[in-house]
Amino acid sequence: MAAGYLDILRARHAARLLTGTLVGRLPNGTAHIAIVLFTRAEGGSYTLAGALAAAYGLATAVGQPLLGRAVDLYGQPRVQLPAAVLSALGMAMLALAGLGSLPLAYAAVVVAGVATPPLEGGLRALWPSVLKREDQVHRAYAM
Repeated sequence: MAAGYLDILRARHAARLLTGTLVGRLPNGTAHIAIVLFTRAEGGSYTLAGALAAAYGLATAVGQPLLGRAVDLYGQPRVQLPAAVLSALGMAMLALAGLGSLPLAYAAVVVAGVATPPLEGGLRALWPSVLKREDQVHRAYAM
């Protein structure tokens, strides 16, 4: 089984694509806890922290299908990079504005969430063009 995964990683561009996607997806798992820790460090309550994290999660749930459709229409490079920059700007806006203005804090996390780029879907679309054998593509989907 491990040999099959090594074959995939040896394919041209495969390791770079997988690594880039894994690094790019780190905010998907860490943004919620970062929002909670930031809110608490700024003196906000756990209720506010949970509400901001929930707003981010809901915004991500709304934004992913919209960005996925945009990727289908315009291609990955034209959508993924601007979305990543906009998402980062949303988080930076939260960090710089703090919790002094709650509407601004909510707007920041919503912008960051809606603009979270759909990297995993983009990678799944690329595997068939990178890997030549169908069994490798199915194995890559499991990675």
